Amino acid sequence: MVKYIALFFILVVWAGAGKVACGQRDVTFIIAADLHFDFLPETDQYYHVVAMNRVPGHFVMPDGEVISRVDGVVIAGDIFDRSRPEIIDLYRQRYERGEGERRIHFPVYPGLGNHDLDVAKDGAPNNEEHLQLIKNYLDSLLAVRLRNGEILNWHPSSRSYSWNAGDVHFVHAQRYAGDTSYCESNLEWLKADLQTYASNGEPVVYIQHYGTDSWAIEWWPREAREELFDVLDKYNVAAFFAGHTHIAMMPEYRGYPIYEVNNAWKDEDGNGSFAVLRIKDDRVTVASCRWKNGEGELETVEPVLNRTLPVKAREKIHYNAFSHNDYWRRRPLEDALSYRFNCVEADLWLIDGDVYVGHSKPFFRRAARTFENMYLKPLVARIEANGGKVYPGSDRPFFLMVEFKSDAEELYRVLKEKMEPYRKYFCSLDEGEYREGAVLLFISGKRPMRVLSQEQSRFMFLDGMIRDLGVGKPTTLIPVVSDHYSRYFTWRGRGKMPEEEYRKMKEILDKAHGENKLFRWWGEPERKAVKKLFLEIGVDLVGTDDLKMLRKLLE
Repeated sequence: MVKYIALFFILVVWAGAGKVACGQRDVTFIIAADLHFDFLPETDQYYHVVAMNRVPGHFVMPDGEVISRVDGVVIAGDIFDRSRPEIIDLYRQRYERGEGERRIHFPVYPGLGNHDLDVAKDGAPNNEEHLQLIKNYLDSLLAVRLRNGEILNWHPSSRSYSWNAGDVHFVHAQRYAGDTSYCESNLEWLKADLQTYASNGEPVVYIQHYGTDSWAIEWWPREAREELFDVLDKYNVAAFFAGHTHIAMMPEYRGYPIYEVNNAWKDEDGNGSFAVLRIKDDRVTVASCRWKNGEGELETVEPVLNRTLPVKAREKIHYNAFSHNDYWRRRPLEDALSYRFNCVEADLWLIDGDVYVGHSKPFFRRAARTFENMYLKPLVARIEANGGKVYPGSDRPFFLMVEFKSDAEELYRVLKEKMEPYRKYFCSLDEGEYREGAVLLFISGKRPMRVLSQEQSRFMFLDGMIRDLGVGKPTTLIPVVSDHYSRYFTWRGRGKMPEEEYRKMKEILDKAHGENKLFRWWGEPERKAVKKLFLEIGVDLVGTDDLKMLRKLLE
């Protein structure tokens, strides 16, 4: 009883964290990225500054409110296009606080990107010496600010740092969390910083250069990425900003909207723009501000982020969420993991002695499309990084459903050989005794029923059908039952499900649950009303092609 009272107390404290009385919190920051300062003549370098200086009193947020004050400007990397002293000097003329329309009027919090840290273009001489100028400039700036109390914390190796605006905690992690290419990893520093300054539910604004769109995410190693989000999951993250891609967009990753800021100059998607972040009381709003010309005329453009604080901790694992045909996604497995789904599906083919993934038989034999490379190795890497679980703190296995598309027994034989090095990570039957592992793999489609039912030691299970209920097949053989929705029901998600069909579904579920088996429908209409009914009536694994839609229903 004591532990439940303690848990209740923690939840009450968390529910109140981040809430303030009306009028107590009012913070506004500009977030820019990818300035790419270069030699004169300049256009965008000062167009951006003129536009930023015009934000107070002129920029209108999507809710119709005019911004009255700016507390600071954050630069999410790629300040310089080349590391040359003349270019650094030009940046200082624009982005060190001062007077005049072409000099910024607010405190600036700069950050480094790949153009700032990597080898410069066009064979610039003594690049390492010039690169050191950038590092020295940032070091001297941060040292002064730390001494003056303008920043709270500084990681000298990576140049990551943090500061507060009211009770809002800002963290600039430079190029990306976990970067070791020019420094020590900042992840341990970040953990300690957030524990010190944000453990009581203070809103956190996190900034780095690399984002999570399909191009940028390739620049950010997966292990470091997952470790960062595992850390952020414990805090009240109001906003996450990045740059790098030169397009204003807002992809989601593990349930976080990642606000990626546009570059500074005119290109295919229009004039340069920057983001305006407003945190007022418990409301967070972000919109992009695009300059029209060098006179400082502004317009409000998408994307727009609106949310209410506190943002709940993202520790919830969606145990009943099933990524249908997962391998079709832009990032197989990773997308489902980013939404914290606990079950994914992969269709398997046996081709020339190896196991490939695909809905139809793959024509090209690419190593990247093997089951081992697409699913086994990434899952094992995650399990090892998370202390033996796919999700830290999970109280059950991750479900990996594989649908056999070719000869069942031969494919099973080859799959066992491929999986043998990974056996310890999977749930298994050892001499008839069930042993739980990090992943439970079960076979659908062309099932090798005869072979598996005779094995007393194995690390794979079967997906059953409704006809497998009531005939004595144990959960150690069939832990999940799946069947075709349209064989039993006519309701397509419009209006209310007929009472007779509702009763039939309830009877099927009760029968499966009576045998301690989980249940899944397949082939149902991909409609919100259908998924909602499944969740309400108790379907254990709810499949979807639209991960975002199902996650919103679950949350």
